[in-house]
Amino acid sequence: MQDTHTSRDTHFIRAGTPSPTQRGPKSRNDGTLLDIACGPRGITMDSVTRDLRDALAEDLDPEADRASATDTSAARTAICWKCESLPAPGSKLRYCGRCETAAYCSKPCARADWATHKLTCESIRQSHEDALAAFVAQGGRAKDFNQSSDDLRSWFDRVPGLTNEIELMAWTHRSQAPFICASASDTDVNGITVRVEMIPRSFWDEDPRFLDTVSTADREWIRLIFGEASFSASTAYVCMIQTERQGKPRQGNITTETFRANGPIYAVKIIDALTAATRPEDLADAFAWYENVLTEQDAYKQLQFIRHRARSLHGCTAPQGSVPDPTRALNIEVAYMMMHGLSLEFDIRLTGLRSATHLNGREGVIRGLDPADEERWTARFDDGTCVSVKAANIVHVRRGDYRRVSP
Repeated sequence: MQDTHTSRDTHFIRAGTPSPTQRGPKSRNDGTLLDIACGPRGITMDSVTRDLRDALAEDLDPEADRASATDTSAARTAICWKCESLPAPGSKLRYCGRCETAAYCSKPCARADWATHKLTCESIRQSHEDALAAFVAQGGRAKDFNQSSDDLRSWFDRVPGLTNEIELMAWTHRSQAPFICASASDTDVNGITVRVEMIPRSFWDEDPRFLDTVSTADREWIRLIFGEASFSASTAYVCMIQTERQGKPRQGNITTETFRANGPIYAVKIIDALTAATRPEDLADAFAWYENVLTEQDAYKQLQFIRHRARSLHGCTAPQGSVPDPTRALNIEVAYMMMHGLSLEFDIRLTGLRSATHLNGREGVIRGLDPADEERWTARFDDGTCVSVKAANIVHVRRGDYRRVSP
């Protein structure tokens, strides 16, 4: 499920602020859910609210989650800001004549949203003009500005696992009203330099050092977003993406994003359950998740691959076409496949090894199937050493942030 996030509001960062030094290593799935069937190829939540899916069900369109599995388009102009629908076939979105940023599928939607949009329209317009002026001052053409912004967002969206990592971080720290900042070098080609930082409200709203990261106007814009009556930290979050350019002002924008009902948060809930016990309902939830986020054909291929492994390697005797009987080893494999599909690292610890007892307790990540033995998986330790192990000797552990798979 590559994450096409719903951008409710977009705010262009004013140029001229030096790029800050970001902290830490660095919510978009790259559509590789089926790769594991074809061959090998964070902030960790202490708990995930069990009723998240129900809480979000009225706010999100399940079809948007299904479409996100393959959609990698830029989000700025993709949907109507009011009804969050795509424009009708053959039609285009209409833009607010003042800020030239808010987009609507029809005049009725534009009129209906004005009471909300007018609170931020002027701020968006001023930010847009400032960013446009800086873009032109650096040699860009005014007519290329919007495309440049779209290209920036599209580039970040294409980094495998990035938006999933961001979304999980925002959800984990939602009680702190976080501002999520993702930064990359403008010379980056594969996302290796991207860093993500969670900035709590106690810092972004009060500490003057935050102005080393954004302008005063940007902070006021963030305050305005969090102050809107319609904004809830349980259904949405605020994120900034930016590129750092040597000797030049940074380029970026600030958006509000929506937690997806069948996205990484719900997936992690299932993964936690799969790796904590061997209950039939957890494996059934995993099967249902695949059916919800993939096309019918792709879901069939993925689930058939799981059934094949359950029968041939884990002794499953369940009827053909049904959900297999859970085992600890099978659950570990399915949990890894889900994390792999989200392009997130699957942290593990080895246990129960008899011929290599010195490896028991070692921690690392799963890198995929062992190409020489379909029953085994390749585990990479933190020191870079790789070993081949069976799923029965793997325990899923949490080691800080959920993080995207490194390039």
